[in-house]
Amino acid sequence: MPKDLSNIQVGTPTYGFFEYVHYLDTLFYDLWITCAEPSGLGFGLGVGLILSSLITKAAFSPVMIYSQSVGVKMRLLQPDTDDIMSSMKRYQQ
Repeated sequence: MPKDLSNIQVGTPTYGFFEYVHYLDTLFYDLWITCAEPSGLGFGLGVGLILSSLITKAAFSPVMIYSQSVGVKMRLLQPDTDDIMSSMKRYQQ
């Protein structure tokens, strides 16, 4: 029986959040295996896990540092923001 061409989806593929998570999971797992295999120590001592976690942390550290610096800036701006909000409330009343 021939295939019904009306059932075939056409268009460009969409890559959403879960495809990105799956890609990262595969990437980090392969990194773990790559770091564990050449040393010959394998999974027992966890050298591959330690190396891959350090490389992963180094890859995401710029984003974490930036988000922490934004949080510190917002905390430093909090007194000014409170003053502005209180002055706005006075003008509204």
